[in-house]
Amino acid sequence: MIIYGVNPVRDFVSFFPEKISRVFLSEAKMDKSLPEYSEIISKIPLIPSCDIKYVSEKELQRMTNTVKHQSIAAIIDIDPPKNFKDLKEDIKNMTDIVLILDHLNDPQNLGAISRTCVFFNINTIIIPKNRSVRISLGAIKASAGAIFSINIYEVSNLINAIKELKKNHYWIIGTDINGENINDKKFNKFKGDRLAIIMGSEQKGISRIVQKSCDVFIKINRLGKTNSLNVSVAAGIFISRFLDD
Repeated sequence: MIIYGVNPVRDFVSFFPEKISRVFLSEAKMDKSLPEYSEIISKIPLIPSCDIKYVSEKELQRMTNTVKHQSIAAIIDIDPPKNFKDLKEDIKNMTDIVLILDHLNDPQNLGAISRTCVFFNINTIIIPKNRSVRISLGAIKASAGAIFSINIYEVSNLINAIKELKKNHYWIIGTDINGENINDKKFNKFKGDRLAIIMGSEQKGISRIVQKSCDVFIKINRLGKTNSLNVSVAAGIFISRFLDD
């Protein structure tokens, strides 16, 4: 995969050097020795599998399919997502809170949610294999590279994944505008327990078939005029509610 822009490339060089194999820099810009590239250039020789290639601005535009490449791009290697078999094998090592994303469409939301998960030390996100957001450049950039610090499982059937979680003593928590107030004291009992929090799609919410598998539904009470939150913001609020103090 090709990534571009100073910050995404710098993040990969600094935090995920094993995933980067070549950096492309603009010949024209490098003639000016712009300081924002110096950190990247200085670290490339320390990465055995990576080198620098100087190309024209036109070539960078062709590679990235945009004029907003900031005169830098890189090739990164992405491991394939894990599958349902992996989920069954890994489930004992999953964090107490995991997220299920029911057919999200915006890759930036996947990226932002991934970053939130890493912040809260959550290591698992489960997504459907079809008709759903995937790991993409947009998701990687929105996560600032954090997406590579967690396990993302692509499964053909969310219900089977939920059943497997239930077998391993996870409560299934659905998020829905008609759910109960997240701050109700009766939900304190879930703190420190094993929870799978389901976030629905940006347009339709949680699908009906997945709703049937939920043990309880919760919502964030609205105080102002805006009637909804971005799904990535909401995910952070739901996660923080159930973290063990």
